[in-house]
Amino acid sequence: MTTTANPSKQGRSESKPSSDTEKKQKAKVSESAKNAMAAVRRQSSRIAFKKRENAPEANAPTSNMKAAHDEKENGKDVLQFFSTKMDMILEGIARLGIDGKGNGIKDNMVAESDNTNVSSSYGSDKTVVLVPLIEERESDICEQLFKPAGYVPKLKDLRKALLNEPAVRIPIHQYVYDRLKEDVAVSELDKYFSIVEQVGNIAPQLTPRVETALLVNNVNVGTESMQQHVMDAFLMGVIGTAQEYTSMDVMIDRNAAEPSMTLPQSRPDYLLMFNGLLVFKGEEKRGGNVRHIALELTEKMTSDAVGKNGKLEYLLGYATAGSRVLFECIYEGNQMIECTDILNLTKPSDRVTMLVILINVVRIAHALYLARGE
Repeated sequence: MTTTANPSKQGRSESKPSSDTEKKQKAKVSESAKNAMAAVRRQSSRIAFKKRENAPEANAPTSNMKAAHDEKENGKDVLQFFSTKMDMILEGIARLGIDGKGNGIKDNMVAESDNTNVSSSYGSDKTVVLVPLIEERESDICEQLFKPAGYVPKLKDLRKALLNEPAVRIPIHQYVYDRLKEDVAVSELDKYFSIVEQVGNIAPQLTPRVETALLVNNVNVGTESMQQHVMDAFLMGVIGTAQEYTSMDVMIDRNAAEPSMTLPQSRPDYLLMFNGLLVFKGEEKRGGNVRHIALELTEKMTSDAVGKNGKLEYLLGYATAGSRVLFECIYEGNQMIECTDILNLTKPSDRVTMLVILINVVRIAHALYLARGE
C-alpha cells in the first residue's frame, strides 16, 4: 500500500515554534498541569472501559469499518469532555483580568485532536495538549502582580500606596478562602483573591506560598529566630516569588553586611538588594516595643544614604516585635516616618493586609530603584 503524507500534519509541523525557548517551554510538563488534566484522563479511561465492555466477543466477526467508527465516536466523547473543562478554566482565567496569551488554545486543541490517533491516546499524556497554559498564566499573574509602580509615591501618599489593590487577584483554594472569611469581610477577600476551584490551578507556585503565609501557625514563645518563621513565610512567599520574575540581579539575605547604605560592622536582620543596592530592610526582635525596635533601621545607616543627594529618594523598612509588625520610611537626613499601622500577625485580617503591603513594597522599591539619579 502506498502511504501518503497527511497535509494537515505537515501544516502543523511548519507552525511549531521556531525558537529553542518556546520549544523548551512547550516541552515542560509540570506536575500541576498533570493534576489539572487528571479528570480528563480518567474520563478517557472510563470511555475506553465502557467500549471494551460493550464490545462483541473476541471470536465474533467484526467489521473494520464499524470498529473505526466506534473509535472516532469515543474520541469525540473525550474531546467534548476536555472542551467543556477548557471552557470552565478559560472563563475563570478571564475573570482574573490578566492579558490573554492563551487565546486560541482551545481551537488549536480541537484542530490537534482532529489529526490524533485517538485509540492510542486513552489514559495517556496525549490527552494533555494544554501544557504551556498553566506556566504562561502563572508568569502573567506574577509579572503583573509585581510590575514596578508607575511613579514613586510622595511621602504623604505612601500609606495609601502601600494598600493599593493588586493588579490581579491571587488564586487560593476554597478551604483557605473559607477560613479567612470567618474573620475577614467577603468584600475585602474578593478584592485580592480568586478561587482555584473556579479558575483552575493556574499559579501552582504562587498559590501554596501565599496560602502558607496566610495560615502558618504563629509562635509567641521562644527566641527571635524561633519566631522568624511566620515573617519568613510572608517574605519568601511574596518577595521570594517576585525575585523569580525580576530581570535585575536580586539578592535576599539575613543578618548580612552590605556596603551600599549600611555602616561597617552593622548587619540588617533582613535585606533586599537590586543590583547590589539596598532597597528594603528589616529589624526583628522576639518582643518589646516595636517603635523602639524600628529605631535600629536608621541607627545602622550611613548619613547620606537616602534623600536628595542619596542613592534613593527614600528607603522602606519594617520592624517586628514578636507577632507585631510596623513598616517605616527613611528619608532625607535619615529621618523616619511610620507608613502603616502596627499589624498583628495573629489576626487573619492583618495577614491579608501584610500580603498586600509586601506586594506594594516590591513595586515601590522597584520604582525607587529605576528613578534613582533622576
